[in-house]
Amino acid sequence: MMNKDKIVIIGAGGFGLELYNILKEMNYDCVGFIDYNKQDKKLPLPIIGLESEIEKLMEKYKFSNCAIAIGDIDKRRKIANLIQNFPLKVPSILDSFIKCFSKDIGNGVIIYPGVIIMNDCKIGNHTLINSGVTLGHDVVIGEYCNISPGVNLAGHIKIGDGSLVGIGSSIKEKITIGKNSVIGAGSVVINDVPDDTTVYGVPAKASII
Repeated sequence: MMNKDKIVIIGAGGFGLELYNILKEMNYDCVGFIDYNKQDKKLPLPIIGLESEIEKLMEKYKFSNCAIAIGDIDKRRKIANLIQNFPLKVPSILDSFIKCFSKDIGNGVIIYPGVIIMNDCKIGNHTLINSGVTLGHDVVIGEYCNISPGVNLAGHIKIGDGSLVGIGSSIKEKITIGKNSVIGAGSVVINDVPDDTTVYGVPAKASII
Protein backbone atom coordinates (compact mmCIF):
# COMPACT_ATOMS: atom_id res chain seq x y z
CA MET A 1 0.00 0.00 0.00
CA MET A 2 1.42 3.40 -1.01
CA ASN A 3 2.08 6.04 1.63
CA LYS A 4 -0.56 8.74 1.34
CA ASP A 5 1.71 11.78 1.64
CA LYS A 6 3.86 12.72 -1.34
CA ILE A 7 7.60 13.11 -0.86
CA VAL A 8 10.32 14.89 -2.84
CA ILE A 9 14.03 14.05 -2.79
CA ILE A 10 16.42 16.98 -2.42
CA GLY A 11 19.65 15.99 -4.16
CA ALA A 12 19.85 14.18 -7.49
CA GLY A 13 23.25 12.55 -7.28
CA GLY A 14 24.14 8.96 -6.44
CA PHE A 15 22.83 9.37 -2.88
CA GLY A 16 19.53 10.62 -4.27
CA LEU A 17 19.17 7.61 -6.56
CA GLU A 18 19.97 5.20 -3.71
CA LEU A 19 17.40 6.92 -1.52
CA TYR A 20 14.81 6.76 -4.29
CA ASN A 21 15.25 2.98 -4.44
CA ILE A 22 14.76 2.70 -0.67
CA LEU A 23 11.67 4.93 -0.73
CA LYS A 24 10.23 2.98 -3.65
CA GLU A 25 10.56 -0.31 -1.75
CA MET A 26 8.90 1.36 1.25
CA ASN A 27 6.00 2.40 -1.04
CA TYR A 28 6.50 6.15 -0.75
CA ASP A 29 4.85 8.31 -3.43
CA CYS A 30 7.93 10.10 -4.80
CA VAL A 31 7.13 13.07 -7.05
CA GLY A 32 10.67 13.78 -8.25
CA PHE A 33 14.00 15.36 -7.37
CA ILE A 34 15.04 18.89 -6.43
CA ASP A 35 18.65 19.76 -7.24
CA TYR A 36 20.98 22.76 -7.45
CA ASN A 37 20.69 22.76 -11.26
CA LYS A 38 18.60 21.15 -14.00
CA GLN A 39 21.33 19.37 -15.92
CA ASP A 40 20.39 16.16 -17.72
CA LYS A 41 20.79 13.09 -15.55
CA LYS A 42 19.64 9.51 -15.96
CA LEU A 43 17.07 9.34 -13.19
CA PRO A 44 13.86 7.33 -12.72
CA LEU A 45 11.96 10.56 -11.93
CA PRO A 46 12.43 14.09 -13.26
CA ILE A 47 14.26 16.96 -11.59
CA ILE A 48 11.21 19.10 -10.93
CA GLY A 49 13.09 22.25 -9.97
CA LEU A 50 15.80 23.97 -8.00
CA GLU A 51 16.44 24.37 -4.28
CA SER A 52 15.62 28.07 -4.64
CA GLU A 53 12.13 27.22 -5.94
CA ILE A 54 10.87 25.03 -3.10
CA GLU A 55 7.83 27.16 -2.21
CA LYS A 56 6.61 27.29 -5.80
CA LEU A 57 7.25 23.57 -6.29
CA MET A 58 5.26 22.71 -3.16
CA GLU A 59 2.24 24.49 -4.60
CA LYS A 60 2.59 22.83 -7.99
CA TYR A 61 3.34 19.22 -6.96
CA LYS A 62 1.47 19.11 -3.62
CA PHE A 63 4.19 17.34 -1.63
CA SER A 64 4.33 17.73 2.14
CA ASN A 65 7.41 15.61 2.88
CA CYS A 66 11.02 15.77 1.76
CA ALA A 67 14.12 13.63 2.09
CA ILE A 68 17.55 15.28 2.00
CA ALA A 69 19.93 13.15 -0.08
CA ILE A 70 23.07 15.26 0.28
CA GLY A 71 26.22 13.57 1.55
CA ASP A 72 28.19 16.73 2.31
CA ILE A 73 27.44 17.48 5.96
CA ASP A 74 27.63 21.29 5.70
CA LYS A 75 25.37 21.36 2.63
CA ARG A 76 22.90 18.99 4.30
CA ARG A 77 22.73 21.29 7.32
CA LYS A 78 22.21 24.30 5.04
CA ILE A 79 19.29 22.62 3.25
CA ALA A 80 17.74 21.46 6.53
CA ASN A 81 17.86 25.05 7.81
CA LEU A 82 16.34 26.31 4.56
CA ILE A 83 13.34 23.99 4.63
CA GLN A 84 12.49 25.07 8.17
CA ASN A 85 10.93 28.10 6.48
CA PHE A 86 8.31 25.87 4.84
CA PRO A 87 5.58 23.55 6.17
CA LEU A 88 7.55 20.45 5.17
CA LYS A 89 8.04 17.27 7.18
CA VAL A 90 11.38 15.48 7.06
CA PRO A 91 10.59 11.92 8.11
CA SER A 92 13.18 9.44 9.27
CA ILE A 93 13.69 6.78 6.61
CA LEU A 94 14.58 3.38 8.02
CA ASP A 95 15.00 0.68 5.41
CA SER A 96 12.89 -2.40 6.06
CA PHE A 97 16.00 -4.63 6.09
CA ILE A 98 17.47 -3.39 9.36
CA LYS A 99 17.37 -4.59 12.95
CA CYS A 100 16.66 -1.74 15.33
CA PHE A 101 16.05 -2.17 19.06
CA SER A 102 16.09 1.55 19.87
CA LYS A 103 13.38 4.18 19.49
CA ASP A 104 15.25 7.46 20.06
CA ILE A 105 15.80 8.39 16.43
CA GLY A 106 15.64 12.02 15.28
CA ASN A 107 13.99 13.67 12.29
CA GLY A 108 15.51 13.26 8.85
CA VAL A 109 17.64 10.27 9.86
CA ILE A 110 18.38 7.89 6.97
CA ILE A 111 19.33 4.29 7.71
CA TYR A 112 20.42 2.01 4.87
CA PRO A 113 19.86 -1.77 4.55
CA GLY A 114 21.80 -4.21 6.69
CA VAL A 115 22.20 -1.96 9.73
CA ILE A 116 21.95 -3.38 13.26
CA ILE A 117 21.14 -1.00 16.12
CA MET A 118 21.05 -2.49 19.59
CA ASN A 119 19.19 -1.25 22.67
CA ASP A 120 19.26 2.23 24.21
CA CYS A 121 20.93 4.01 21.29
CA LYS A 122 20.19 7.61 20.34
CA ILE A 123 20.59 9.03 16.82
CA GLY A 124 20.40 12.78 16.20
CA ASN A 125 18.56 14.67 13.47
CA HIS A 126 19.70 14.39 9.84
CA THR A 127 22.32 11.72 10.45
CA LEU A 128 23.10 9.16 7.75
CA ILE A 129 23.88 5.56 8.70
CA ASN A 130 25.03 3.62 5.69
CA SER A 131 24.78 -0.08 4.87
CA GLY A 132 26.31 -2.80 7.04
CA VAL A 133 26.84 -0.63 10.13
CA THR A 134 26.55 -2.14 13.61
CA LEU A 135 25.81 -0.10 16.73
CA GLY A 136 26.28 -1.71 20.14
CA HIS A 137 24.12 -0.77 23.11
CA ASP A 138 24.02 2.77 24.47
CA VAL A 139 25.60 4.45 21.45
CA VAL A 140 24.83 8.16 21.09
CA ILE A 141 25.31 9.75 17.66
CA GLY A 142 24.80 13.49 17.26
CA GLU A 143 23.13 15.50 14.52
CA TYR A 144 24.38 15.73 10.91
CA CYS A 145 26.80 12.81 11.20
CA ASN A 146 27.87 10.42 8.43
CA ILE A 147 28.47 6.82 9.46
CA SER A 148 29.95 5.12 6.40
CA PRO A 149 29.40 1.52 5.20
CA GLY A 150 30.75 -1.31 7.31
CA VAL A 151 31.47 0.71 10.45
CA ASN A 152 31.42 -1.16 13.78
CA LEU A 153 30.65 0.77 16.95
CA ALA A 154 30.95 -0.99 20.32
CA GLY A 155 28.82 -0.07 23.34
CA HIS A 156 28.69 3.28 25.17
CA ILE A 157 30.23 5.31 22.32
CA LYS A 158 29.44 9.00 21.85
CA ILE A 159 29.89 10.74 18.50
CA GLY A 160 29.55 14.54 18.34
CA ASP A 161 27.53 16.59 15.87
CA GLY A 162 28.84 16.89 12.33
CA SER A 163 31.37 14.06 12.53
CA LEU A 164 32.20 11.51 9.85
CA VAL A 165 33.25 7.92 10.49
CA GLY A 166 34.95 6.47 7.41
CA ILE A 167 34.16 3.19 5.69
CA GLY A 168 35.11 0.01 7.53
CA SER A 169 36.25 1.75 10.71
CA SER A 170 35.88 0.29 14.19
CA ILE A 171 35.55 2.16 17.49
CA LYS A 172 36.04 0.39 20.78
CA GLU A 173 33.67 0.69 23.72
CA LYS A 174 33.34 3.85 25.86
CA ILE A 175 35.07 6.12 23.33
CA THR A 176 33.99 9.73 22.73
CA ILE A 177 34.39 11.31 19.29
CA GLY A 178 34.18 15.11 19.35
CA LYS A 179 32.17 17.41 17.13
CA ASN A 180 33.12 17.94 13.46
CA SER A 181 35.78 15.24 13.57
CA VAL A 182 36.77 12.70 10.91
CA ILE A 183 37.70 9.06 11.38
CA GLY A 184 39.63 7.86 8.34
CA ALA A 185 38.58 4.77 6.41
CA GLY A 186 39.64 1.47 7.94
CA SER A 187 40.74 3.01 11.22
CA VAL A 188 40.61 1.39 14.65
CA VAL A 189 39.86 3.99 17.33
CA ILE A 190 40.98 3.09 20.86
CA ASN A 191 41.29 6.60 22.34
CA ASP A 192 38.96 9.60 22.58
CA VAL A 193 39.07 12.06 19.67
CA PRO A 194 38.75 15.82 20.37
CA ASP A 195 36.52 18.22 18.45
CA ASP A 196 37.61 19.24 14.94
CA THR A 197 40.21 16.47 14.67
CA THR A 198 41.04 14.00 11.91
CA VAL A 199 42.46 10.61 12.90
CA TYR A 200 43.33 7.53 10.87
CA GLY A 201 45.25 4.29 11.05
CA VAL A 202 45.52 1.21 13.29
CA PRO A 203 45.44 2.36 15.99
CA ALA A 204 44.01 5.71 14.87
CA LYS A 205 46.20 8.76 15.44
CA ALA A 206 45.77 12.46 14.69
CA SER A 207 46.61 13.69 11.22
CA ILE A 208 49.68 15.95 11.13
CA ILE A 209 49.68 18.55 8.34
